Amino acid sequence: MFGSTLSGFFERSVSWRWAVGVWLALGLAMGASADSDCIPPVSYHVLPTALAGADDNGDAALGSYERISPDGRFVLRSFSGARFGQVSLIELPEREGQPLRAYRTPLSNEAFPVQGSWRYLVDVNGEHYRFTDVLRQQQRARPLFQGGMTGFYAAASELDADGAAPVPQGGAAAQSFYIRSLSWPQGDAEMQGTGPLQIRTVRVSDDGQRARIVEDTGPQFICTERNQRDGNVYGLPMISIDGREFSAMPQSPREGRPSMRVYGLSAAAMAPHHACDLRADLGFSPGKAVFGFPSPAEPADLTYTDNASIYFFDRRLGRSFLIDEYRRDLLASAFPGLTRDGRIVAAATWKRCGADGVCTPEAGYIVADPYQSQAWLAYWRERGRAPPRGCITRASVAQERARFAAFHHLAE
Repeated sequence: MFGSTLSGFFERSVSWRWAVGVWLALGLAMGASADSDCIPPVSYHVLPTALAGADDNGDAALGSYERISPDGRFVLRSFSGARFGQVSLIELPEREGQPLRAYRTPLSNEAFPVQGSWRYLVDVNGEHYRFTDVLRQQQRARPLFQGGMTGFYAAASELDADGAAPVPQGGAAAQSFYIRSLSWPQGDAEMQGTGPLQIRTVRVSDDGQRARIVEDTGPQFICTERNQRDGNVYGLPMISIDGREFSAMPQSPREGRPSMRVYGLSAAAMAPHHACDLRADLGFSPGKAVFGFPSPAEPADLTYTDNASIYFFDRRLGRSFLIDEYRRDLLASAFPGLTRDGRIVAAATWKRCGADGVCTPEAGYIVADPYQSQAWLAYWRERGRAPPRGCITRASVAQERARFAAFHHLAE
């Protein structure tokens, strides 16, 4: 499906950066100008083996099942290796070449954040830890409450997190907010990761010192209306950042063949029913599809990996674009994430090649701007139109880091 996007690659590889400059200079693509300070198309953050330990190949241990904070500053990663235990937090710097930091956690493999705010980190048994407690206290952090969906492959989002206020420090009048989690019953070893889907929504009251659940829908099986079309067994589900959609792949659909799809969930926080209306179909079977942040007028885009390559799926166009960095043999090692400003962050391995042609293998994290990818630029050039967005700027990255830091009372 990417033939038209990738054809003529060598011809375009010389001119794609020129095209970016022309479009920016014309002031197109969301008002960008010639002096826009674009981030690099792809930046590389090396994870030293001295910090993370080495895997069986001698590369830095990257782990797997990695989740990215809204500002791209933190990575919650499972299977971290002997040096960091099961789950660690990796702090990425703002620019390439600056050092990474790592933090231990008390969490178990497949732990996940409450997306949107990252207010809490959730263990597979449903224990919710305050993110800042884990960051500051590391393995000494203690859970605040227990609830929501549990088990491997669970995921959660804070509803309406965009307008949420941070919990005051030191205790104050309690705030309440809703967390919606998605999972599915655990089967045997062969069926783990597939099954009928369940949703659970809880309302949490938090005064900055203590937090508790004050309302709970309990587990709800969903999508029963779709059984005649999709069957009742799904794989690779992921809830959206706003908790109002999810992606999943029906394993034995009655109509068509298995493909990654996007379904809708009720916008009502404590809804007793979710119809799972079909909203998008990628048309094939990649890895887990992860949501970006929606805008008031546009649905959230997606990112995923397929054969260790990273792709960006534009919901308006219904089309995928390769994050293309061929010269370094980039191979993603876990599913990627999208930040609030649109960057794609993923763990990967690559080769750094010098002018002498000698290449050195490296491992760590890449940060990509999908709007500067060759595939994205080629798509718009072939249509004789300027792309609707030029690039992600350093100013927008700094703004998101400041937003996240202020919400969690962190030093930037």
